Amino acid sequence: MPVTPKSVVKFLRNGIVLGLDKRKVGEYLGEAGKSPQAGKSPPDWERDWFHKETLKEYCASFHFKGQALLDCLRMFLTSFRLPGEAQQIDRILQAFAESAALQCLESKDLFSSDAKKASDAAYLLSFSIIMLNTDLHNRNIRPDRKMKVEDFIKNNTDYGRDIMDPDKTFPREFLAGIYQSIRDEEIRTMGEGADGVMTFERWKDILRGDDHRVPEAFGVFQMTQPLIVETSTGVECSDPKVPG
Repeated sequence: MPVTPKSVVKFLRNGIVLGLDKRKVGEYLGEAGKSPQAGKSPPDWERDWFHKETLKEYCASFHFKGQALLDCLRMFLTSFRLPGEAQQIDRILQAFAESAALQCLESKDLFSSDAKKASDAAYLLSFSIIMLNTDLHNRNIRPDRKMKVEDFIKNNTDYGRDIMDPDKTFPREFLAGIYQSIRDEEIRTMGEGADGVMTFERWKDILRGDDHRVPEAFGVFQMTQPLIVETSTGVECSDPKVPG
């Protein structure tokens, strides 16, 4: 059986349940791949086009339609651990933004109908959300030095005419809601392996292909969060009561 981007995505998505290392998944997704060299071409699965297509297929495997961008981002980041290299993070977030921008709730009235503008706005907002998450939940940052809601609103209200449509900016209440959500609930990456522990976002991801089952999951599993939280200082467990 030939190795294809779709087969690699299937392995990466299903392998998490069986104990695939989330850090390794993130590192692979962020790789640019190799370009052909004179007289020597790497195998397809190491090529730049293969890695680009794999990342695109990986993002397309999530059910983003009709969900808020923040919820899309939460779900996306439960499946791997963002790598530490800036270029890899940028590559992954660009692919995520292109996939989610025209499907998420914000596409209806907040993002531009132009696909390029919408993906740029989704990218900038997603990056800002991740920075906010790090700032608010990093124990090494003093409380008085953490980002305030006014700062977050100021930084994200208007990305300029190259990205936002004329006379359109992000409403104050929209950005304040994102800030409050991140303040109250950190974006989590749960532990690897089939340990029987699930975050709410992970259940939404698992049920991504079956819309009518998602509300049932909301009712059953909202009692299990927060579960396992990875922070800058390590992993914390909040003693969840997981249904047996």
